[in-house]
Amino acid sequence: MHNFVFFKDMPGSGPKNYPCTLCKKRTKPDERRPVNKDTRKILRKCFMIDCADGVLCRKCRHKCGNLKPTSSCTEKSRVPPCATPIQSPVGKSTVVSMKSPPSVTLPLQSTANTHAYCVLCRRPGPKLVVVPAQTRFTFFLEQNILISSGARCCPVHIVNDTINTESIENLVPPKGTSFVNRTTIMELVEQLREEALQRGSKRIDFDDPSSLSDKDYLTLTGLRKCDFDDLLLHVQSADVRPSKTRTVRTCLAIFLTKMKTAMDNNMLGVLFNMSKPQIRRAVSSIRQVLSNKFVPNHLGFKHITRDAVISEHTRPLAKELFSPTFNQAILVLDGTYIYVQKSSQFSFQRRSYSMHKQRHLLKPMMIVTTTGYIVSAIGPYLADGKNSDAKILNHIIGTDTEEIKTWLQEDDILIVDRGFRDSAGVLADLGIQMEMPSFLQKGHKQHKTEDANSSRLITKIRWVVESVNARIKTWRYLARQLPNSQIPYVGEYVRIISALCNKYRPPLSSGDEENDLQTAAKMRHLSTQTNLLQTEVESNNLQKKRYVWRKIDDENIVIPDFPQYTEEEIRELTLGVYQVKLAKHYTQEHMSQEGYELWVDHHQPGLLAVKIKSRHTSSKSYLCWIRFEEGAVTSWYCCCKSGARVVGTCAHIASVIWYLSFARHSRVNLELSKNWLDSVCDAAIIPEVAEVVDESDSESEAMEE
Repeated sequence: MHNFVFFKDMPGSGPKNYPCTLCKKRTKPDERRPVNKDTRKILRKCFMIDCADGVLCRKCRHKCGNLKPTSSCTEKSRVPPCATPIQSPVGKSTVVSMKSPPSVTLPLQSTANTHAYCVLCRRPGPKLVVVPAQTRFTFFLEQNILISSGARCCPVHIVNDTINTESIENLVPPKGTSFVNRTTIMELVEQLREEALQRGSKRIDFDDPSSLSDKDYLTLTGLRKCDFDDLLLHVQSADVRPSKTRTVRTCLAIFLTKMKTAMDNNMLGVLFNMSKPQIRRAVSSIRQVLSNKFVPNHLGFKHITRDAVISEHTRPLAKELFSPTFNQAILVLDGTYIYVQKSSQFSFQRRSYSMHKQRHLLKPMMIVTTTGYIVSAIGPYLADGKNSDAKILNHIIGTDTEEIKTWLQEDDILIVDRGFRDSAGVLADLGIQMEMPSFLQKGHKQHKTEDANSSRLITKIRWVVESVNARIKTWRYLARQLPNSQIPYVGEYVRIISALCNKYRPPLSSGDEENDLQTAAKMRHLSTQTNLLQTEVESNNLQKKRYVWRKIDDENIVIPDFPQYTEEEIRELTLGVYQVKLAKHYTQEHMSQEGYELWVDHHQPGLLAVKIKSRHTSSKSYLCWIRFEEGAVTSWYCCCKSGARVVGTCAHIASVIWYLSFARHSRVNLELSKNWLDSVCDAAIIPEVAEVVDESDSESEAMEE
């Protein structure tokens, strides 16, 4: 028996605090025990605590008694019987010693150590759950914030063993330091070691929540991590069975990575550590599941009602321009191209060759709303002359594909390009309006003002279908040339990607309602106007007048009283961003190329004549006239095909206005794109070679003289 000395409070000095040397808790007089020589050795060896004197509570004294070493003990026998294995991130069990009290302060951020409320949002219980060990480690790895063992949080914060993004954004500011024990440090070291070994042995691992970031998911699959998890639920609900080589999550990742990056099966096999046949089976199984379970809910005329398209997926600008009753469905149609290999089957080779693109391809028909929502993707069709856009639309209506004739109603509007001109009669029989840009009249070089104005109203809305075609091509598998073996599945691939865009991508064009209404009112008003400057130019025969052309340069020529605009004001003048974008590149070429110059002549006050080269043909130039007065541009006219319109300007007029009213005053950087002419050889440039004189002949002639 040991003779224990009990410490008594000194009389007259008030109560004295005797904290436990190991757990730092205050000890009661009947529970505290002094630290003897043997206990001091145990504290120094097992807990790295060096103390000359002190006390231990009853609980810590029993811990030290269980850890008392013997002369014959080995390293293995020193592990206490109560030690329990902990699960590492890769499923390996590691035996660690029993948990020790907090003893080390580290400069690591940490959450509060409490069971009474959530450590993430500080919401009190009782409906709290213990944060799993894997979740705590993943949170530390990604956010560098330590969550203590046994901490509790709200169940909504944890999704798939990870803390969701919203909870991280709303996280209560953590403490600046962490008070940890040896057990916690050893767990972190072991988990980090296993994580490093795991990442070094595996190339891409979608099964590990911490292996890839949200940016990695977006780069490899085209979807964010939360969107990928949501899509996985649709696949898992279809009872897709995992195999020995890959899980369902990995199977979905293989398919999306193939669609996004267009890598072949051999390269995917290297990245996912699988064989080529295994990759092929994974892609095939996910393609079938998504086509049967996911696509019907997010694509096709049967998945969305006509009223939903009118109320939720129609831009206010389109309603104001084409649907004054606001009860008409407005759809935009266009065919896109999926390139395929040249087939050895001659009949298919002939029918898949496009004279327009001079390539072998297939044509899906895209039907979208004015906000970019894809209503349906029908096809694909062949590419020969018997499958023009108009004939494809006639076939869709004639066969009532997806019950389109039931979905459409009288006075609904289809916005198309000029390739659908032969469908006008078919649509008129159904009472459907067709809005199409006008054709250039035979024998004319320029559209009439009213035709150019009406065409601009259509192109203001129709661009969205071109952007949809570009969006689905961001999954590069649809932008590359597909092998002949994949021709039967082209339609499924297009519909799957279209459904993914509908579900997980924002609208291409939503537009602010107030701005749309103002823009529509302005465009409708201008569309009824005539181009007065064009009338003046033609009546005074200004096209044939001789001008004293001078290069636009701040040092050589000054145009007084020309108004100054901001870029926003220029966009309001041009009624579009595309013309302003081209204007910057026109100006860049003017400033950087000696062979291309912007020439002007201001022969009349307030009237500016400009000669500007075509960006397509080197030998062609356009004459432009701009009238300005009282600090504003009032009218314009250009000799290009669409230069007579007053609903906005052409790119040639926009380039002159942008440079004179904005660029030369703000000194913007005109290096918009790299000039590659100096990096490529030009056979048209042949340097002059100096005549070579033979010195021996010269010497001989001199000696003869």
